[in-house]
Amino acid sequence: MKKPVSRLLQGAGLSCASLVVRIAFGLFLTPYMLSVLGDRAFGIFALSSLFAGWCGLLDFGLTTTTSRYVTRYYTKDDWEGVNETGSTAIALFGGISALVFLLACLAFLAARLLGDSFDDSGLLATALFFAGLSFAISKVADGFCGVIRGTLRQEYTGWTAFITRIAIGLTNLGVLWLGGRVIALFVANSAITALQLIAYMALTRIAAPQFHFSLGFFRKERVRSLFSYSFFAFLAQAGEIAVNRSDLIIIAALASIEEVTTYNLVVVTLVSYFNSFLTEGSSWETNWFAHLAAKERTEEDVQESTDRRRSFKEGLRRTFGVAGDNENLSAEFHASRATIMRASIFASFFGAYGILLFGRVFIERWIGAKYLVAFPALALCVAAQGLYRGSAEVNSRALQGIARHQVLAIGSILHGAANVVLSVFFVKMGLGLLGVALGTVLPGLAIHFLWIPNVACRLMGEGRRVYWRRQIMGTGVALVATIAPTLVIAPRVEPNYPSIIAYGILAFVLYLPVVFLLGLSRDERVWVKRFVKRKFLRRDV
Repeated sequence: MKKPVSRLLQGAGLSCASLVVRIAFGLFLTPYMLSVLGDRAFGIFALSSLFAGWCGLLDFGLTTTTSRYVTRYYTKDDWEGVNETGSTAIALFGGISALVFLLACLAFLAARLLGDSFDDSGLLATALFFAGLSFAISKVADGFCGVIRGTLRQEYTGWTAFITRIAIGLTNLGVLWLGGRVIALFVANSAITALQLIAYMALTRIAAPQFHFSLGFFRKERVRSLFSYSFFAFLAQAGEIAVNRSDLIIIAALASIEEVTTYNLVVVTLVSYFNSFLTEGSSWETNWFAHLAAKERTEEDVQESTDRRRSFKEGLRRTFGVAGDNENLSAEFHASRATIMRASIFASFFGAYGILLFGRVFIERWIGAKYLVAFPALALCVAAQGLYRGSAEVNSRALQGIARHQVLAIGSILHGAANVVLSVFFVKMGLGLLGVALGTVLPGLAIHFLWIPNVACRLMGEGRRVYWRRQIMGTGVALVATIAPTLVIAPRVEPNYPSIIAYGILAFVLYLPVVFLLGLSRDERVWVKRFVKRKFLRRDV
């Protein structure tokens, strides 16, 4: 089987590009929507979108789980396993879709019954229904998307997401320009989501012509396998939500609503964008690591120890070192992990550095200088994320790929709990917004930078010294690579978009050669050159 690394990287690049489009439309279309819709209608639109967002918890981590299991069977050319797993997963997504649709209907009825107290026009009820309908359609699409990703054709899903995101942004702009309002926006988005579903169904036939969705392939034992894996993925997601959502509640309870707005606009928004880029850029890695691991172990080996490995008790025992579980993973697996980790460190460090370098002038231009009061909290969060987030993403994807992700769930839950306790403590000490940031950063460093990497090394059979040497050297090279951009750009950048964009490109141009020469091995530099020539210069090598 030909290595699909270039296709996976292309898909990751397209996912990041679609995220750029979403952020761009979000930043520049929101003020226009507010002026056209007005405060009340815009609030209803935001509330209905929030309802759909909370319905996302009903995913239970199945999207990642589906693609991971399909990858295992696809690597072994086991099309019976692909058909059974894919069909079972799509059927489960169909059940989730039906449940979301039911919730949308109940939300419609509840809003109508309670409408006299806050919305006698019925606009909220209708908006909630169509928001739920659009999300219900997207859940079925996620099932087919999982199958496509499982066959390592992530460039298909990347292109689809990129085109869909542009279509949604332009459609929203067109609807508003033509005089449409809240319901028209949701109806248009539902139509685009339905087209996305059709596109995924067609692409599934191209990526996996041997795959055929049929309820006849539905297997109860597959349901158990999928949920036994996705349960821990769901816990990890819940922990992340606790980390990302609790800060604003703490500020509202212990500080003021004005500070909630400031922290949300500056810290939460920019940090979430930063993390989203890393998440989208690494989304292909789970399938890649699962693909490499599947070459070394048979599915029968996995099945024999399924219950032992995936029980919560056994997960705790392995996590805290009571039970060892080193994998007999190949040299290719460890080499890939090393290369991807270095690249992730350089990417995360540059992203954090960019926010630190341009954050103040961007905030001043975007929302005004009065919000710079939150910049110290932003700098603290971003500096910590730049230090550990890149390697943490690789550790997470590798553990997911070999079904050793229980530790991620435990780590996320501990991070969420510690975040709440420490943030409250530091705010009461009088540290304000900086205290909230400090309460998030300290447990993040302790868990994701120190603890989980050591557990991951044990579970994957890699020496801790090898890991930490790679981490320290990668961070050192990235730090050296920022010296020239800082000296050239810091005195010159101004609070306007052309200046920020131009100097941002210059910073990348100055940063990249140092990383390329000092941070990559000789073989990695040769591979990068070949990749660039083949993909961008269209030369056969």
